Amino acid sequence: MSTVRLGIVGCGSIFPLNANGYATDNRCEIVAVCDPIKERAERKATQLGIAPTVYTNYEDFLADDTIDAIEILTPTQFHAEQIIAGLKAGKHVSCQKPLATDMEEADHIVDAANKAKTIFRVTENFLYYPPIIKAKELIDCGVIGDPNLIRIRTILGSETNHGTEWLREPGALTWRRVANTLPGGIVFDHGVQSYATQMWWVGDTDQLFRIVNTTNDFHIEAPAATTWKFRDRTCIGIFDYALTNQMTIKSKYYAMDEFFEIYGPKGSIMITRCTGEVLDMPPLMVVTEEGNKEIEVAHDWIEGFNGAARDFIDGIVTGGQPMMDAESARTALRAALAVYESSNSGLPVQL
Repeated sequence: MSTVRLGIVGCGSIFPLNANGYATDNRCEIVAVCDPIKERAERKATQLGIAPTVYTNYEDFLADDTIDAIEILTPTQFHAEQIIAGLKAGKHVSCQKPLATDMEEADHIVDAANKAKTIFRVTENFLYYPPIIKAKELIDCGVIGDPNLIRIRTILGSETNHGTEWLREPGALTWRRVANTLPGGIVFDHGVQSYATQMWWVGDTDQLFRIVNTTNDFHIEAPAATTWKFRDRTCIGIFDYALTNQMTIKSKYYAMDEFFEIYGPKGSIMITRCTGEVLDMPPLMVVTEEGNKEIEVAHDWIEGFNGAARDFIDGIVTGGQPMMDAESARTALRAALAVYESSNSGLPVQL
């Protein structure tokens, strides 16, 4: 296949970040977009400098034989149905995280992916963010020895106090605040990225315990913290969320930021920026007995999305499997759901 003809489903706030990597890859052409609001789809396409066919109905979109592959950027509650329909229509399918809303949906997706002759993967941009990729290389090279603790910190700002020109689409958070359609808020939707990242770095979890504090906004769950034990390793993971909604978050994108710390007997690896740019520090540092070493890597958050697009195109062109196949996405989802089991029961959950 010389050129991958891509269709994108969902033209909301995340569309520009996901679409950029496809639009700038000469092996790909965005031939169609689908969104229930036609004007929004047309506007986003114009902003990207493309002129695709615009659909407002997903069935009509899937019936378009000029589409080889699709990227699904819709609310999580629609993922299972849209993924399975896309695979049955013979399309290569990529879908924004999280995989689904519950394990029954996940099992149906895994079954459909196993039966399909096309590729399926979940778009997990953290796994393609250059500092996170470099950290994986450093871990595998034994720079800090066997990791014994990983910490991922997330701070949440306010959408009205964020010091950025990035604008969400009107109503972009509405679906995220509907408690009867989703298992949780930010700790579910965003947290699955942290779980996927640490699993890639170190391995699967064996047991976790979580405290999730809720607010009057279903989407905002903070402060919150998870601790877990990695399977077959002497290593602990800590994942926490803090609310900093009265502090201006320096960011080109959303009003939040993440910080990563990986410790081993020989030293530590630190990633000091991700979605935002709160800390005026090098994006990646290694601390050992030899001193502090700053490592220069690209650190614009959009690079993770660009890398995800490249990996999907690579898989289609070469026949390989991109990262986060159905099974690994299911494993990350199981961890994300177990967080709420633990918080509700006040007890650790064995995985």
